[in-house]
Amino acid sequence: MPVLLIFQLIKHHKMKYFILFFLLSFNFSFAVQNANLPKNVAIKLEKVLKDHFKDSFKTKEKLSFEADTKQHVKLNHEDDILFKIKDINSNTVGFAYLGKAKSKIDLFDYVVIFDKNLVIAQVKVIIYREDHGHEISSKRWLQQFLGFEKNQEIIYKKDIAGISGATISATSLTLAVNNVLKSVGKLYQLKKI
Repeated sequence: MPVLLIFQLIKHHKMKYFILFFLLSFNFSFAVQNANLPKNVAIKLEKVLKDHFKDSFKTKEKLSFEADTKQHVKLNHEDDILFKIKDINSNTVGFAYLGKAKSKIDLFDYVVIFDKNLVIAQVKVIIYREDHGHEISSKRWLQQFLGFEKNQEIIYKKDIAGISGATISATSLTLAVNNVLKSVGKLYQLKKI
């Protein structure tokens, strides 16, 4: 907002309009930052990022790529998003891949957090929509993914233990994380991240 307009609003005692405009601008900027994300997913993603990065987390920047890059990099789902995570000084502190994967009937939302060297630092299921298979949300089970880096392959039932009652979801998440590792590896190779 131009400084001159602010002074004019204050000068004409229209401070309430200024405050209303400021509040609406703030809400709009939050909506733009979380564009295309359902509100519940956006809120949970923000919480996961703040919990993981602590004081290092300031902003997330949605990365987009040109058509020629998209030919080489396949996202798991059309709604998946890769974010660059920045600190208060705009330094990159990591990356976060927000994705969807298939459970028996529905899709579930997950996030893969990478450190700045593209090593998996956390995997979290943020919304699971079915009655069965929710065991994949277990922190202990998800810790098996930690330490894998770009271009590595994770093998279900070798590197990642199976879960009785959640076979479809566990297999699906393992395949999804594998694809994420390949994608970030390719983006790194193409010097896009």
